[in-house]
Amino acid sequence: MTKPKSFLKAVKWAYVGNWGERGFTALFTVVLAGLLGPRDFGTVSIALIYIGFLQMFLDQGFPTALIQRKELEAEHLDAVFWLDQVLSLFLVAISILLSGWWAAKNHAPEVATVISVMSICIPLQALKVVQVAILSREMDFRSLSIRSNAAVLAGGAVGLGMAFTGFGVWSLVWQQIVRDSTALALLWKLSSWRPRFKFSWKHLQSLTRFSLSNFVAQLALFAEGQTASIILGLLFGPIAVGLYRVADRICNSVVTIATSSIQSVSLPEFGRFQDKPLELRQSVLRCVHLCSVGTLPALAGLAAVSGTLMAALGPQWTPAAGVLKILSVLGMFFIFAFFTGPLLQALAMPRQLALLEWARVGAGVVILVIAGLIVRNHSISSQLLGIALARFVTVTFLITPVFVIILMRLSKVSFAELVELVAPAAIASASVVISVTLFHLTGWLSSGRPIFLLVAEALIGAVTGLTVLFWLDVQLRMWAAQLLERILGYKLVSKELV
Repeated sequence: MTKPKSFLKAVKWAYVGNWGERGFTALFTVVLAGLLGPRDFGTVSIALIYIGFLQMFLDQGFPTALIQRKELEAEHLDAVFWLDQVLSLFLVAISILLSGWWAAKNHAPEVATVISVMSICIPLQALKVVQVAILSREMDFRSLSIRSNAAVLAGGAVGLGMAFTGFGVWSLVWQQIVRDSTALALLWKLSSWRPRFKFSWKHLQSLTRFSLSNFVAQLALFAEGQTASIILGLLFGPIAVGLYRVADRICNSVVTIATSSIQSVSLPEFGRFQDKPLELRQSVLRCVHLCSVGTLPALAGLAAVSGTLMAALGPQWTPAAGVLKILSVLGMFFIFAFFTGPLLQALAMPRQLALLEWARVGAGVVILVIAGLIVRNHSISSQLLGIALARFVTVTFLITPVFVIILMRLSKVSFAELVELVAPAAIASASVVISVTLFHLTGWLSSGRPIFLLVAEALIGAVTGLTVLFWLDVQLRMWAAQLLERILGYKLVSKELV
């Protein structure tokens, strides 16, 4: 194994990867949404939920166990790799066999054919699991970012080309297949590890104690993230799923661009400090601060321009405007719970994490089902808003308070410290909403094409938010000064950032 990279260097490359991957993904999603329609997106989304669930069984918590384990041997890697190859063949058979049942349940018979074709993504995923875990353990996010960006561009180019030539839903299908194939090819090119023809039950079992509990927690995370779409599909069909998923994908792209880079680095970083409470505490504070700076103003801006953004995509997408606004605000609350999971994993507490995740999933599913049944006979806009509001209630009043309390207790961080860290970003977020709202009230550009109004609102919100954020956040100004020092070649600040 090579020596792990530094935290800040790893964060930098994780940001490059996630900014590129999610930025291009969001761009392709917006363009494809304008070319296609909610039903096409809903059909592929229903298939992806199905395929994604089966792919979870390739994971089984082993990648996290490989990352977290202090002493890792070659036999551990070989055992996980060959288990996944055999398991992937079985999962492909299951995928095709049950595709018709899943399509019928979601009122979309065309989903069965889509699933049969997309099942090829299962063995592609099996060939990536160990390689990604190794690079993540070594904090080599440079290689991961190169791979993810190139794969998204390749898949997006194919998807756009097919959409322009009238392939409809198959544009989205082949976008995903080309993306996964490109990612796999580059991953094996960039990684030096190769499996040996050896399999050790002993080494696999040594990972199981940690991995199984972690896998149970990951199943809960999957369920929490997909339950809303599943309920929409089962109750309302693919059009509702398509509208909801596009709004959710746009929101998740913003969150991932701003936050997931830090979250992906946080597990190996926390793992390095699991026996050093003071260093662990500082690391948690640093992660929360970076997360708030990158996420809160961005999500506030997305909520402010949600109506204009959906209008720019076309009239068939306007019912999703309210959903996008609610999901953006929901994301602002949920960022405070982002690091509880990685912290529990780093401290070798996967069982506690699994119980915590399934408790929140259970509560969330009950609330979502009740909401779905209440709005079942209403308009599609009401159906979408009902599901989004149900998720908002769950996250705001159940998930966030519990996760934040656990984070504070494990890291020895006080609530006052958290408030102090996020206050500049919270004030900047308010300034973004106020500035965009005031501009919108003037009526300028409202009579023209929505895209021009969207660009104007985005620029005004960005300039206002960044100005307020840099004015209030001393630490952010120091980071910016240090970056300028490297570019200009001379010192701008006298105090070293801790």
